[in-house]
Amino acid sequence: MKPFFLFSVGVIGLFFLNRGKLIASAFLTNLIIHSFVFLILLQFYFKWNLELNPFIFLMGLFLFYKIIKGFLFDNENSNKPIPIISIIIILIGIEILLFALSKKYNFLNFWPNKSVFSILIAAQLLFITPHIKKINDSVIENKNRAEKLLACYFLICYSLLFYTEGRGGILAFSIGLCIFHYGNLKSKAGYFKGILFCFLLLFLLLNIKSNSSSGRLFIYKVIITQLEPKQFITGIGYGKFSVKYNELQAQYFSTESIDSKEALLASNTYYMFNDPLQLIIETGLAGIIILIFLLIKFLFLFRRNSSFFSENQLLYGSYLSVICIIISSFFSYSFQIMGILLHFLFCTAIIIHADRLKYSSKYSRFLQKRQIIFSRTSLLLAAICLLFFGQASFKFYIELNEAIKYSNSGFRKKAIQSYHKISNNSVQDRDILFNYADELAKVNKIDSALIILHRSSEYLNNDKSALLMGNLFEQKGMFLDAENQYKKAVFINPKLFANRSSLFKFYCETKQYKKAIYWGNSILSMPVKIPSKTITAIKSETKKLMLEMQKLRKK
Repeated sequence: MKPFFLFSVGVIGLFFLNRGKLIASAFLTNLIIHSFVFLILLQFYFKWNLELNPFIFLMGLFLFYKIIKGFLFDNENSNKPIPIISIIIILIGIEILLFALSKKYNFLNFWPNKSVFSILIAAQLLFITPHIKKINDSVIENKNRAEKLLACYFLICYSLLFYTEGRGGILAFSIGLCIFHYGNLKSKAGYFKGILFCFLLLFLLLNIKSNSSSGRLFIYKVIITQLEPKQFITGIGYGKFSVKYNELQAQYFSTESIDSKEALLASNTYYMFNDPLQLIIETGLAGIIILIFLLIKFLFLFRRNSSFFSENQLLYGSYLSVICIIISSFFSYSFQIMGILLHFLFCTAIIIHADRLKYSSKYSRFLQKRQIIFSRTSLLLAAICLLFFGQASFKFYIELNEAIKYSNSGFRKKAIQSYHKISNNSVQDRDILFNYADELAKVNKIDSALIILHRSSEYLNNDKSALLMGNLFEQKGMFLDAENQYKKAVFINPKLFANRSSLFKFYCETKQYKKAIYWGNSILSMPVKIPSKTITAIKSETKKLMLEMQKLRKK
């Protein structure tokens, strides 16, 4: 998805620039883009090992935003919302159809889970809601009948959202509707009913999947108890949550019981399921300042533009969509999903464009020729960078698929050569270095595998990598290091039988019988959440080894 996005935005950006339809940017924005491009050139010249891909993606989002603004500014249809509304309705229909078919055909499933899909549908439904209401009120003269038809529309919306089984989307849509019906909620009784409705809905949704809600609270607990005080100020590093969290969870369970209810909630975790809080954890005080600034700016624009909602349904729908996505981001990882992020930027561009049109006299300024050239150069450089990195990403994934095919076919030497070739681009796919190390381990290149696995810890930190590292240390006779890695795998994902079994077998093979018995009993007493042949086999093997140990101890 990302290679296609980068390349497409680069091509469209060049096309718009050629037609002179991209709006000039502020001086600071241009300076940042020029500096970033200069940094890329320095990296290639000095061969620095910098993680630039996340920032390239941000540049792609920025250019996408500029393209939408350019389209709205120059296209004569920008003041006619019907084509845009029609496109969104068609998109909703296609997405729901693909979602329904994905239950039977897995290759049509483009979403990580149902929750994030429901958030996109909720945002799109809120986007078209003001326009639907306007058509309904203008066509149906009878007020009671118009209200009943609108209620039917809302019923259809909720039916679609409950069909997706996504709590975040349902709750965010409901809050959006409360804002949409703000005029009816101005009385004390209406205000109370609106709040009561949201709280009852929240209570209902939290109890539908109580384990999921408890899992989110557990993530917060681990963060609060395991982060160092200074990290709350400095942050753990932008984009580093997926790497750092599992380490923190392993630290937590190293001193807490792994047979508790909390342990059943723990797993490999790459998202905090709360985007604003994750940004604060990653960037610290800077993230708090950025979020406060953006919130104040958004509330200022909302208050200033609210008087135009009755005459501009496209603007009203955009605000409702943005609010929906922001609300849902407190329960999910909305801003880390491409489709939701693009819809958010699309709505943001509409809001900024409408605000500038209404207050054009305050913002109009005559740009000097130098400023225009500087701005155009920035956008041109951004488009060229996206084209370059987009085609490089396409090439990367083609070579990756080739390496995977060699690996699955048993051609170890060719697989290792392919992985070695693309290993420097591992930041694009966090599993690359792990797969590379795994292939090296299969041909007994233990030292090389350990070196690669240590490199992978900058991008990937889960129970699989800990198990592989433990196995490599064990083969080298470094038993203390191996034990620590096997324990780490258990503490990262304590509810997985295979992780405990690996640690148990390690103690059996190193004749640490006392520890082996402890972990053997842990496996046998561990409740089975979902029965499977694998779990049955692990328990049977554990019983067998426990009996053999008892015989050896009697001798």
